[in-house]
Amino acid sequence: MSSGSPSRRSVLTVGGVTAAAAALPTLSASPAAAADKPGTALRRLVDMRFGMFNHFNMGTFTDEEWAAPNQNPALFAPSQVDCAQWAEAAKAARMSYGVLTTKHHDGFCLWPTKYNDYNVANSGYRRDIVEQYVKAFRAEGLRVGLYFSIWDRSYNVQGYDTRHGVGADQTIVPGDLTYMLNQITELLTGYGTIDMFVTDGYGWQMGQQAVSYQRIREHVKSLQPDIVMIDHGGLSVPFLGDAIYFEEPLGITAPEGNTNAALQGQTISDGWFWHPSTPTTDPISKASILSHLVDLEPKYTSFILNCPPNRDGRLDDNIVKRLAEVGSAWRPDKSRPPLPAQLPRAEHPVTPVSAYATGFHDGEGPMNAIDGLSDRNFETCWSTWSLDLPHSITIDLGGVWSNVSTLEYLPKQWGRNNTSDGDIISYKISTSTDGTRFTEVGGGIWGGSRALKVVEWSPRNVGYVRIEAVEGTGGYANMGGVRIGGRRKKPTLVSRVLPGNSTVYQLVNRASGKVADVLADGTANGTEVRQQPWRNQANQKWTFVSTGDGYYTIRGVSSGKVLEVGGLSRVNGGKAGIWSDDSVPQQHWAVTPTGDGYFFLTNRLSGLALNVDNGSTADGAAVNQWTYTRAERQQWRIVSV
Repeated sequence: MSSGSPSRRSVLTVGGVTAAAAALPTLSASPAAAADKPGTALRRLVDMRFGMFNHFNMGTFTDEEWAAPNQNPALFAPSQVDCAQWAEAAKAARMSYGVLTTKHHDGFCLWPTKYNDYNVANSGYRRDIVEQYVKAFRAEGLRVGLYFSIWDRSYNVQGYDTRHGVGADQTIVPGDLTYMLNQITELLTGYGTIDMFVTDGYGWQMGQQAVSYQRIREHVKSLQPDIVMIDHGGLSVPFLGDAIYFEEPLGITAPEGNTNAALQGQTISDGWFWHPSTPTTDPISKASILSHLVDLEPKYTSFILNCPPNRDGRLDDNIVKRLAEVGSAWRPDKSRPPLPAQLPRAEHPVTPVSAYATGFHDGEGPMNAIDGLSDRNFETCWSTWSLDLPHSITIDLGGVWSNVSTLEYLPKQWGRNNTSDGDIISYKISTSTDGTRFTEVGGGIWGGSRALKVVEWSPRNVGYVRIEAVEGTGGYANMGGVRIGGRRKKPTLVSRVLPGNSTVYQLVNRASGKVADVLADGTANGTEVRQQPWRNQANQKWTFVSTGDGYYTIRGVSSGKVLEVGGLSRVNGGKAGIWSDDSVPQQHWAVTPTGDGYFFLTNRLSGLALNVDNGSTADGAAVNQWTYTRAERQQWRIVSV
């Protein structure tokens, strides 16, 4: 264990398969003609109007809404699975589609995945339920969507969750992403055309830094170009995904006048999953369901009603009866105008690796603008609250990408004192390929509201995007989220920041003029890194090797080991040391130019910058991590030797 590290994983072995060794789809896999599909796909989505959600998984048999992980798969033991009955009930209700929970947060899979053992093949029911589901719904003329939880608690794909008390000591490693992509490949290549792919555990659990939304999205669209991606997050504006998901039980509903393509989810019974009380509990009333449909139809929001099958694999009679009652009374309103033109989204996002700002309020630094965490009451943001504008934030894309043309700005959704203060209303946007010379590509006035703002410019090579907040409501700026990428064309990586991997460097601290040095020329795991005068010694020399996704490992020439922050530390003062290369995020660093010949190095795990403790100029001062404030002690020259 590294410096008392509670968890360290370099590869993830699942179902006898080493996920890191499995085929990882690359960013170069391009969806054919996907760029012109969103409008058509979203019109089709809202025209479906009414659908069935089926939460059927391990929680059905354990009486849990969130089933505990790593239970005995034999607990999943329906006497039969009658997907045809579910589809018939949906058809009777005049629904147009169904969405199945293929994997919920505990990680149990309803198909015989090759990438874990926690699936139907090892359960008390050894048949592929996903296959039965899609066949049954298509037989009734219904479209099909698949729900897939990014959060997988049985296989430790958990992220860093301070709210629910689970996964707090876990972190995402490259093998986890491979595992997800391989399972997504199975779902989107084995069952024909899928109309919706619904993710969960993203905006409120992982964020786009921990699990690259760029990689997930590009892969999904490469397999099914016409698919609509939807994420379960507590937003009432589009951000992650193509359409909004309003989760009604959380109090999030489609607002009056909504013209964004959307779904609104509610459950017909006493939970998302079946419970022993479900068959004797009166379902949501026919009048309420009809009222939902009448309310949501002019809001271009499809009503997706969850109907949980029981332990026999059938819908209970009270649910079937209620659905039939609705179908006999409801007809879609064919006079509704077509879906209005949607925002010109960044269809092909690029995952940022780092960000810095000219100013920010304590605890609300620029890294919060790029982490993708956006759930209700768990939303991070960059904020200049208490500081006078103008201020700017500069976002590092981890390399120079072609065809970058679009920026989406998400104001903080759950504002201070429930106000919309902090919305940027006057702005300038500039881009750069070297982090030094910036060219203005956009600017103007945004309305002061929490609505998503989108700016487009002519596609160009971009490595850095700078947003200057000139004016904001309340006199300050908030940025809850940012998404940057290409709209019509997919960006491709043109170049990295540093030269070839074989060059050897010294890291010279700006404040002290001293270099990062491995203590006493040590080679043992956990040896600390401190600063010392340059002596041209091997323990003061480093090589930079690209991870392939915007970061670098920084390897000591003397030890052959890599620079990391020990103990899975995410706090200011976490110590830097060396460790064997385990390909874990605490060993990955974003390298971002300051614009005047120096760089700051951001740790992938913590989002904090490599720093000399207290700005000391003394020999032997500790090298650690700290929130980046543009202080000289956090800036380094990377000098070839």
